[in-house]
Amino acid sequence: MPSKSPFAPSRLQLALAAAGLCALHFSAMAEDAGGALSTVEVKATVEKKKLGDSVSSGALGRKSELGTPFSTKAVSSDEIEDRLATSISEVLKYDASVTAISPPISTHPATIQMRGLRLDDLNGYKINGLANINRGTEMPLEMFESVEALKGLTGYMYGFGSPGGIVNYVSKRPTTSKSFSAAMGYQEGGAIKEHIDMGGRLGEEGGFGYRLNLLHEDGDLKQESGSINRNAAGLNLEWRVNTDLALTYDAIYQRRASVGGTDIIIAPAYKVPKPIDGESKLNSVGAGSDVEYTLATTGVEYRLAPEWVVNASYRTSDSTRVYKKDQYYITSNAGDYKDRVTSELHGYHFDQVQATINGSFSGNEVVLGVMSQNLASTSSVVTPKTYLGTGNLYAPTIINVWGINYSGGTYRDETARQEAVFASDTLKLSDNWSVLAGLRYTQFVDNAYSTKGALNARYTADKTTPTVALMYKPAADTTLYASYVEALEQAANAPTSTVNANQTFAPIKSKQSEVGVKTERSWWNATASLFRIERGAQYTNAANVYVLDGETKYQGLEFNTVVQAAKNVSIEGGIMLLDATLEDAAPGYSGKRAVGAPRRQASVQATWREVLPGLALHVGSQYLGELPMDAANVNTLPAYTLFDAGFNYRHRYFGKMISVRANISNIANRKYWTYYQENYLNIGAPRTASVNVRVDF
Repeated sequence: MPSKSPFAPSRLQLALAAAGLCALHFSAMAEDAGGALSTVEVKATVEKKKLGDSVSSGALGRKSELGTPFSTKAVSSDEIEDRLATSISEVLKYDASVTAISPPISTHPATIQMRGLRLDDLNGYKINGLANINRGTEMPLEMFESVEALKGLTGYMYGFGSPGGIVNYVSKRPTTSKSFSAAMGYQEGGAIKEHIDMGGRLGEEGGFGYRLNLLHEDGDLKQESGSINRNAAGLNLEWRVNTDLALTYDAIYQRRASVGGTDIIIAPAYKVPKPIDGESKLNSVGAGSDVEYTLATTGVEYRLAPEWVVNASYRTSDSTRVYKKDQYYITSNAGDYKDRVTSELHGYHFDQVQATINGSFSGNEVVLGVMSQNLASTSSVVTPKTYLGTGNLYAPTIINVWGINYSGGTYRDETARQEAVFASDTLKLSDNWSVLAGLRYTQFVDNAYSTKGALNARYTADKTTPTVALMYKPAADTTLYASYVEALEQAANAPTSTVNANQTFAPIKSKQSEVGVKTERSWWNATASLFRIERGAQYTNAANVYVLDGETKYQGLEFNTVVQAAKNVSIEGGIMLLDATLEDAAPGYSGKRAVGAPRRQASVQATWREVLPGLALHVGSQYLGELPMDAANVNTLPAYTLFDAGFNYRHRYFGKMISVRANISNIANRKYWTYYQENYLNIGAPRTASVNVRVDF
């Protein structure tokens, strides 16, 4: 762990404490001045985002979900708060195409799958449509207005990326009038969170807007008897210079230290052990992860003409991650293991520049753009992994690893550069028919280096990827579409448990075809799609060598709907059926199911507003079907179902809106494993209660 203690008081913590005291002072003043309670103001919970609401479509700009020829999902910050979600997997857990594959306190949090495919940690997670470094940290959800998921290949819109899809975090924007809120939350185990959110506009016409979010969280967690300590700040500025020109600046800082998240590694020679309690402590004393993350983005928007707009953005981001990690290698079917510990340091610097011009004429919506991004490893150290002890999952041996520190000097292990130009045209053929056609030309270079700075491998790609989609609107509230997309993605490095650990591979090409329908009626909406993805395959063979070999085909059905079952009752649900098969691979692997891809997945959530004035209840459930743990399909992870419930209560007291939220996840305290990657498991989260109180001044 870094020498600088992440638990030392910081200026941010002092600012949060001062702001909290001010909030309590204002509340006391209001109580002294007031006599009786004010009239109840009812707004029990927010409505679900509609298909008519806009979502980011990368190079295509922002379009309504109903108007995109792709499968999309958007979750607002109000819904995130109402469910007290603390991780991206919790935000998207009611989308049946999304699978959580990592606990939020591990050394690899914020990792999810879409359509059975893991998102890559550079190109799979965007902030306001631009890439950022998402290696080893959970984004501070308190800084964002919404979280959007675009499923399927996104090659034209975003460039390189996993064919499963992308996640886009949309930053909070300056408020139209002055606002200030203070919140305090508690998560079972002992973690306490304080959050301040303020915004407004300055100037005679409100030309200058600001939004500031400050956050501190610290304490123990029930998950693996772990802990969390994080400080975060988010600043969003907007200057409307005149009616045609606007400047923006967005910045995020987070220092996040956590304890927990031990990897369980199972070779095909052994069976998947019986799940253990989610509160079980496995990690060594002194193990944990500490990530410092910064991001800053400057943007300019200029309206050339009534129908033509130019946008340009520059983003820079840095991330430094230090961790000590336990890996339990199973050695028997009784749950015996060998404990392998490592201490690592990884630092990265990232830059991206993008400029677009979009406009319309004669039924054409045109987008032209250029993009350049560069990722560079600034420092990397991996202490050789050593086996320090043995134990049993059901009676673990906890050792002390404070003395294990990375050593041997830092070096850069990777640089990756991507340059692209893109163009698209959405042509309206008639009142009902439209067609989208786009091309993206990409030059990609990925360099891998040895510990002595020598170039080990270089992979290049020089590729034009197309996007074609046909849309038909039989009515204003319904869209039928068919789309075809090609894309490239950066291949995964060999896992550390393989013979060729950390080996890099050439980029992988993907193709996707999809047909679907979206409709939004007065009391319900629904989306359905059939998709087929063809993608180069990576897996671990019988010699424990990670290889790029053969092709995986993913064929599936997605269905999601929101139904207003009664005046104050809404039901949201979805299902995914998936057939993912490895083909043209080595004997013994061809015809097997793809690693980590479930055959079935489903979710449902019901919200009952106005149970009492200002009170809303919500319940939900997620089902994950069994999935193969290895390429030979020797081990299969059992299916499991989780249940959640909570309430939201809003009431105006003394002129201030008070919001009380509570939630319990995994109500039945189900013991289960979560899949992370081939042969890797993590402990599923135990039953956990959370509560939050927010005051809007």
